Amino acid sequence: MWDTAVKNSLVFPEGSIKMNRHSNLDQIRIPRFEFPWAASCSPAVEKVEREMIGWGLAHRLIPDEHYRSRIERTKYGWLAARCYPQADPELLQIIADYFLWFFLADDLFVDRVETVTPDILSNLTAMIDVLDFDRLGPCPVYGESAWLDVCRRLRRRLSAEHFDRFAQGMRLWASTAGLQILNHIQSQPITVRTYETIRRHTSGMNPCLALADAANAGAVAPDEYHSAAFHRMRRHANNVVCWSNDIQSLVVEIRQPGQFRSMVTIFAEQSGSLQEGIDRTADRVRAEVAAFIQLSQTVEARASREVSGFITGLKNWMRGYQDWVDSDTGRYARAFAEQDSDDRGIPLPVVQRPF
Repeated sequence: MWDTAVKNSLVFPEGSIKMNRHSNLDQIRIPRFEFPWAASCSPAVEKVEREMIGWGLAHRLIPDEHYRSRIERTKYGWLAARCYPQADPELLQIIADYFLWFFLADDLFVDRVETVTPDILSNLTAMIDVLDFDRLGPCPVYGESAWLDVCRRLRRRLSAEHFDRFAQGMRLWASTAGLQILNHIQSQPITVRTYETIRRHTSGMNPCLALADAANAGAVAPDEYHSAAFHRMRRHANNVVCWSNDIQSLVVEIRQPGQFRSMVTIFAEQSGSLQEGIDRTADRVRAEVAAFIQLSQTVEARASREVSGFITGLKNWMRGYQDWVDSDTGRYARAFAEQDSDDRGIPLPVVQRPF
């Protein structure tokens, strides 16, 4: 059933598709997604990037110099500056530091290690406990002190209700990581609908979008934020970023030892063609962009300044992420796909509880 190029590139361990490390994916075509609003980037980006790396070193997030070089070409500070271009310098720095922590924790706890590791439960529950108790545990794990620092800085900037929007998204990230693990240890691929639910939360997009108003015109009122229209706008923006990422990260993530299934691979298993999986996913991304535009125009016609700012923040995220992929980051570069996809064996810095 599979076309020749895909057969040469993929093997089927225990019934699921996975990358053959001795082949390549040079035949696939990766689409670019267009948005009818302008790009923007904070002028503070270079400073933010530099201070983010210094913060990561201070909190012992960066395992070694080799990993630091990967971070320097990945440019998480640029992602923050493109997705929150109107944020004030303090908030932008908090978000950039959060991005560094999130990508490293996600890679080293879940994505780029074995599907199930001895420390996965203690690592993820420690991150939930930081949100629940606002303190370190008795034996802090890797990344815990950095995460506490991010949360405390955000608590000082946001109302309790606003911080809880962010915190709930992070609790769901840690919790649905378990569903993603189940997805990978069973032999049969899940349905697209089931995948959409898991992806919506494991991506970390919900906590990121919860900060969109704070970075623009200020907090949206709770009744508006939790309304059906706002849920739909956030879901459209979430889907646009997540599903386009499923395409753009494919050459790296299909090599990952832990998490390698995506919307692209689910469609590919159904059709027998990896390119068709990409194309079908791309069509769905474009449909989500169109749905967002239609809904946001309706909402914005009667919007307050804060609501308009929030909609701008959602647009900034969709366009900013695309521009980061196109112009800045090496995270999904083919040249580094083999070496960056597997973090097994990377010794994490020893964590000591501060006194």
